[in-house]
Amino acid sequence: MNEAISLETKGYFSTALFDSFRESDYLCDVTIISKDGQRFPAHRIILASASPFFRVMFKGSFKESNQADVTLSNVDGTVTKMLIEYAYTGKTECPSSSLLFLYEAANYVQFDGLSQMCNDWLKSHVDESSCISIGIVADRCGNSDLLRLADRIAAMSISVLAEGEDFLLLSAEHLSRILSHDELGVKSEDEVLTIFQKWVKRDEESRRAQVETLSKFVRFPLLDFEEASAVLSDLDLISHYHSSSESGRRRFGLDGVLLVAGGLTPLTYETSELEIVCHEARVYEPNCDKWTTFPSLAFGVYCHKIATSNDVIYALGGFTHNDIECSTLTDEVQRYDAERRQWVNDVQRMSSERIDREIVCCDDCIYGMSISFGVDEMTCELLDSKKKVWIPVSSPESAFSGDSILPSLGNKIFAFGNNSQDQFGYTKYDRFENRWSNFKSCRRPSLLDPASDYVTIGDRLYIYCDNRAAVIFDSRDEQFSVVDNFFPFSSCDGFAYDRESKRMFTFTYGKVAVYDERMNKWDLRDYNLGFRCFDVVLVERNLMLDFV
Repeated sequence: MNEAISLETKGYFSTALFDSFRESDYLCDVTIISKDGQRFPAHRIILASASPFFRVMFKGSFKESNQADVTLSNVDGTVTKMLIEYAYTGKTECPSSSLLFLYEAANYVQFDGLSQMCNDWLKSHVDESSCISIGIVADRCGNSDLLRLADRIAAMSISVLAEGEDFLLLSAEHLSRILSHDELGVKSEDEVLTIFQKWVKRDEESRRAQVETLSKFVRFPLLDFEEASAVLSDLDLISHYHSSSESGRRRFGLDGVLLVAGGLTPLTYETSELEIVCHEARVYEPNCDKWTTFPSLAFGVYCHKIATSNDVIYALGGFTHNDIECSTLTDEVQRYDAERRQWVNDVQRMSSERIDREIVCCDDCIYGMSISFGVDEMTCELLDSKKKVWIPVSSPESAFSGDSILPSLGNKIFAFGNNSQDQFGYTKYDRFENRWSNFKSCRRPSLLDPASDYVTIGDRLYIYCDNRAAVIFDSRDEQFSVVDNFFPFSSCDGFAYDRESKRMFTFTYGKVAVYDERMNKWDLRDYNLGFRCFDVVLVERNLMLDFV
């Protein structure tokens, strides 16, 4: 019987041995020269085994196959040394400041494994300070995924980047990619025009020829002509403004995303007659109109409040059952643990069971304020997010009865409702002095219902009315007004707002609408979550980890 015998010495092919040969210049048959003239002895067979680039180079049909010296004219000595180390050992160390150069060089010489590792690191470290340089290199390397990510970060950070020299040196093609984004980090289209002008002025002699081409990325219908006329005239774009169409997708240059969690799930999407409480959560990216799945709540809830305090997300109070005979209100607080990526119940319960309208957010602080029915007394408390406990705060001397409206306007919290004498009016809580003002009676607008949903933008309170009208309270003059057909939907399930851009977001079943106060316009979009969300909050992207 002629049996095959396997003979193997473990580790016989020693990379460490070949690397020692290289370091001692033993049997080396080629020298790699960097662009700054540094020389690195190596073995053709090792380089060829590590890279198709060298494999082809050392074939007989290329001149380098017979040359003792091969120059990498676009790679400096520090990076060349890293490439050769990787070819021999499969590893190298690179300072973070040089990793972009190593990525471009690894891509050039086709060290695919090294290139991929550099790419993965760069994707997780693209930020405001690096997005322009990474975008330039990604474009040169043909890396479309990294390029899209870098350009997206640049678009979101454009207001800050436009102050730097790197931004002003961008090519026209690179600038056009950034300006075309819906998620440009600007408060108005006028800012886009100003940034465009600044780029042109940096090298006006050569860039004037690019104005016509780049002007198509400015959304002229969204400009305020009085504000923009001087810049339009300077760039010879007045005619473009007047000839532009009366449409244009508004940009949403937000620093955050919208989080919805909990609500009601109908057994069929078309009807809400049969509903169950759900604990699902989603993240909505207004800039690209995209929904992403987020970790579900610890337990199902609706008519609750989603809020943030000191970079922590909470879901507070609400109903945990939806049954005519058993609609259970809770005082529990759910906290999102970003490290464990799950919702937990480790915060002290509120002193009272509360729904969303009885929980107020003011400058990163969360207050619980609710009326005890039958007692006509408002109990108030403040969440200490570090100690995860509730601290009692001052309650108004004036007794409220029935439903109330509790908005945050500026640095004060208002309480609107009827007092014990059935007078409609309001009182204000000064959170710095921890005291409430005296009750001030006023005429109640006929459409106003204290049980209605509401949202605040800056100094204004918008209260939803059943016929789509809005009752608006301006805290600057403390006056009410009514606007007919203000809201886009016949019913609204949830509201959120962005103080910086003065934009309001409202949801109804199957639709989301964004109101730009400056433009006085709504932008309507469809969505299908499969459940009705009753509250929504704008959350910074860095709290969302990998979910956006």
